[in-house]
Amino acid sequence: MIKNLQLSDKLLLLAEYGLYLLIIFLFMDKGETFRAIGIYLPPILIFIRAILLKENPVAYKNNIFILTVFLCLSAVISSIFAPDILYSFKWFNRTYLKLFLVYLSISYIFQTQQKLESLSKLFVFLILLFVIFTFYNFYKKVLINSYDYGKVVRQYIIPLEFFLPFLFFYIATQKTKLLKLAGFAILLIAIIAIVFTGSRGGWISVSLSLFIWTIGYLKITKKKFVNIFRIISGIIALMIVLFIVISPPSYVKEKFNQLLNGDTSGRKEMVWPAAVDSYFNLSFINKIVGNGLGRMTYLEDFKKWYINKFGKEPEELYGPHNIYLYILYKQGVLGISIFLLLLYFSFKYLIKSLTINQSLSMKFFALSLISVLTGLLVHGIVEDTKFIQWILIISLIGAYVNYLGKIKND
Repeated sequence: MIKNLQLSDKLLLLAEYGLYLLIIFLFMDKGETFRAIGIYLPPILIFIRAILLKENPVAYKNNIFILTVFLCLSAVISSIFAPDILYSFKWFNRTYLKLFLVYLSISYIFQTQQKLESLSKLFVFLILLFVIFTFYNFYKKVLINSYDYGKVVRQYIIPLEFFLPFLFFYIATQKTKLLKLAGFAILLIAIIAIVFTGSRGGWISVSLSLFIWTIGYLKITKKKFVNIFRIISGIIALMIVLFIVISPPSYVKEKFNQLLNGDTSGRKEMVWPAAVDSYFNLSFINKIVGNGLGRMTYLEDFKKWYINKFGKEPEELYGPHNIYLYILYKQGVLGISIFLLLLYFSFKYLIKSLTINQSLSMKFFALSLISVLTGLLVHGIVEDTKFIQWILIISLIGAYVNYLGKIKND
């Protein structure tokens, strides 16, 4: 029995390290081998551990788990009724199978305060890493080589907007002034890096996330806004000064003009009507279950819609740039209903947890999840947000809900 316990602990540790590899390389969008290890190895090790200890590794009573399973099943159903079944199932393996496996692993491993806090430290490291990537690419590729900043820098808005609320969590939970100051320093350069990405959807998402975090912090600590007004004012003032010092005037002018004049490509004005028309042109059954995963079926519809409207082929094929339209088209009314239910229960549990008798640290962790989720939902209005964000946020919410169940039963 002791040998089984020792072996099971080693298996759990290996599974945890595998997930760390996955998270790092998933957001870097590199290291396919490491990502594969992080996706497939942890659940295998967890099930071996469960067999050794004769335990159930799945929290099947967790509503987030149940809805995640249903969301995956709706993707299977949409693939069955897709025009190209094999292509759709190929995308299922790339997306929803990953979601299911990562959910099982994260919700099993990270369901204690100590584990969740250790994971948040990884997020702080990653935000510093992606800040460095953003600055490096911006100055080397955009300023020196005159590349399109949207193609070489904007990719990092995804990890930056996701991890930033956990930087607030880090700052709020540190007890030494030196670590708090280090956190504030990273926060300053992180916000400037987010501005450099040039993603207006990302700017709005991050601004809303930080606003939600601030309001939640005041609610949890019962402090008044005036108590943190000086800190916020100082951060904003320093950020403006740093931004003026390190930003090229041409870039500032370009982004200011873009904010005033809007998106000159008119992309959103094209793709949203195309997505709506594409959905209503589906058969009745496909309206219910969707037209299959992947972008190809939609892109063909967009091409036909563009030719009918403008009498010529589009120079470039665009996705719906709206996560809700994207899910509606791909997984139909069934898929979007499950997705919205999943969001509803996630917010319900997270908001309710702020009033439960638990540590202040874990209330801040829940607040970070609320902030991230809110930002993703808003950014999703103007982007068919990358799946890696939803893989991690749904898994983290599931892990946190498991944690809530444990502290209630203790």
